[in-house]
Amino acid sequence: HEHRQSMSQSISVVIPVYNAAPYITECIESVLAQTYQPQQIIVINDGSTDQSLDKLMPYAQKGLIQLQTRENRGVSTTLNEAIDLAEGDLIAFLDADDVWLPHKLQQQLTCLQTNPSLDACFGYVRQFISPDLPSAVQAGIHCPPEPQPGWLKQTMLIYRTAFGKTGLFNTLYHTGDFIDWFMRAKEAGLQYDMLPDTVTLRRLHRSGLASQPQYQKEFVHILKAALDRRANHSPTHYGSQKP
Repeated sequence: HEHRQSMSQSISVVIPVYNAAPYITECIESVLAQTYQPQQIIVINDGSTDQSLDKLMPYAQKGLIQLQTRENRGVSTTLNEAIDLAEGDLIAFLDADDVWLPHKLQQQLTCLQTNPSLDACFGYVRQFISPDLPSAVQAGIHCPPEPQPGWLKQTMLIYRTAFGKTGLFNTLYHTGDFIDWFMRAKEAGLQYDMLPDTVTLRRLHRSGLASQPQYQKEFVHILKAALDRRANHSPTHYGSQKP
């Protein structure tokens, strides 16, 4: 299938925020600095207990972001709510402590417009150690010096309608939400490309996610679920997606 082409395709940006006060300003500024400006920036404050809301209010008051604030419901629920609020032809995701490089949206939009059969476009990610950490903590974090292919939601630009095919994020997972979705998306036939350009800078606060017990436990569940689906040949959808 091919996506309807229009040179002025609108983009909705989704930023879930939970206790990201030291970083959220830099995050939002990196969206406002895009060479191709999104039409909608949806920020959901997921029950932050720090100063995140204070940092977000000036942007909301100026009409630069569409802000929702509520009790904590977790990242997957927040992402699904934001997808439902999205009005753009395309959706891009950014974590509240990460930043985009200025040409991120423009490069990926060009990629999708040049290849009408694609549903989504990814790009490379460069990781950096959060400079506010004590030097002893920084020394213990492994940070790859080279940019790497970014199989992450914060490097992705995707057609909103693609979620009708892939389903939404599974709210059972706290750290494995993207991997679970991406595996289901591949099973559902999602067409995507990986741009060789670095589009996102990812902040490291601690040594790799994969070393966390919660992540390892969820990853086992995700793999088992994928193998079960393969055995039954029936992709599972989570949540409903408006047309």
